[in-house]
Amino acid sequence: MKQYLLFDLDDTLIHCNRFFNEARSEFLAAMGDFFQAWNPDMKMIEETQHTVDLSGIENHGLGKNRFPESLVSTYRLFCDKFGKEPNRQEEETLLAIGYGVYTKPVELYPHAHETLRSLCEAGHELFLYTGGDQEIQTAKVLNAGLQEIFPAHRRFISEHKNRDVLARIIAMNELDREHTWMIGNSARNDIRPALEEGIHAIHLPDSGGWSFDHADLNVPLKSRFHTLDTILHVPGVIHKHIEEFGKDE
Repeated sequence: MKQYLLFDLDDTLIHCNRFFNEARSEFLAAMGDFFQAWNPDMKMIEETQHTVDLSGIENHGLGKNRFPESLVSTYRLFCDKFGKEPNRQEEETLLAIGYGVYTKPVELYPHAHETLRSLCEAGHELFLYTGGDQEIQTAKVLNAGLQEIFPAHRRFISEHKNRDVLARIIAMNELDREHTWMIGNSARNDIRPALEEGIHAIHLPDSGGWSFDHADLNVPLKSRFHTLDTILHVPGVIHKHIEEFGKDE
């Protein structure tokens, strides 16, 4: 029985958060240098950037400019705090750190490609539903060699990733909720919207995850919900569901 499987991309199929974590470390090191004369509280800088970044998501979504601009905005806040004149070269350094996350080589998670291929061979229809910039996310798909598994007409890239966007994808593709799954690492962007929409969900938490991805999943269940520690186990969950669904008919 064919299932319709919507996969997230970043930190579900390919590495992403670790590059942002590395960039934040570079940012903090740079800020320590720029404000050395004031002996800044590095924890306060880290928390301020985090707050600014999350505010940017709420206001502007997951576009490519949000993260680099959060670094510069944080820098300017501390310039104001310490009475330091903003320096254009220092701001350019921070922007380079921020935009650098989008130039990292694409690296698939272990077992990702073989799992996707086995699901395709089992007759299921796979879709990509990912948050971010259209050009950047498309390039990741191509560089990861996933364009045959996720052809353009089954790729959905949105700067905002929420229940409304998911509902439109389901409606546009006339997906049967009883046979539709969302598979991703983000409780906030992937799993909770799926459960609210009444489709099945498989949560693949990222051990080096981003706090923004956390969310309360205590919602009324109308579908199947699983948490797995590796994508390798996804086909088994799907197969077991099909077997049990067939027995219930």
